[in-house]
Amino acid sequence: MKTIARTLVASAFLAITGSVALAQPGAEEQPPAPAPNVAPVTNPTAPVTVDPSELNTINGQLVPVGQKNDYLIRFRRTNISTNPLGWIFGSYGVSASYALNDHIAIRGDVSYFSPPGGGSSVTGAEIGVGAPIYFRRTYQGLFLEPGLISRTFKDSYTYYDSNGNAVDGGTTTSTTFGPQVLVGWHWTWDSGLNFSVAVGAGRNWSSKKTDSGYSEDTVFPNGYMRFGYAF
Repeated sequence: MKTIARTLVASAFLAITGSVALAQPGAEEQPPAPAPNVAPVTNPTAPVTVDPSELNTINGQLVPVGQKNDYLIRFRRTNISTNPLGWIFGSYGVSASYALNDHIAIRGDVSYFSPPGGGSSVTGAEIGVGAPIYFRRTYQGLFLEPGLISRTFKDSYTYYDSNGNAVDGGTTTSTTFGPQVLVGWHWTWDSGLNFSVAVGAGRNWSSKKTDSGYSEDTVFPNGYMRFGYAF
């Protein structure tokens, strides 16, 4: 009986110790390790159709050609512009601007008006100064431009006497001076080439005329269209 009892105790001890061993963490099956992140493999045999040096980028990001200027804070300070269409129709002008900071520039322009072909007897000159205020960045986007403008126009006229003979009637000269305010938009590309348009109105503070029968409007519309180059 003692032998049987010892056998049962030994069997029970082995069963208990075996269960504990199976319950140990080291005895359990470990979960599989996560798969490492593998970068996509490009095809090394794929042909290179465009040289990377030929692509327009900023810090490796593709940017449409000519539009780097839309993302840059820096800008070219001096801008020279004119209206080439005006030179065809007899309005010869040039404008120069200099940026004072990121949002304000000073501008001056000189124009001479003389229609080609002799169809008109009116000639004149205009001098203007302004301070365009750019809402986005100088030479880019919406701007408000207060300024001053002075104009001098001469009008030569001829009349006919009772016998039908042409008589020189003299020349009427009109000079006006006053403020103006324009609202416009400016586009500038990477090359420095740029385009601007503006419309607004001016007012005559004072007017000098050689013909009392000739009068200038107190308020007049004004505007411009210019192509330029900034450097």
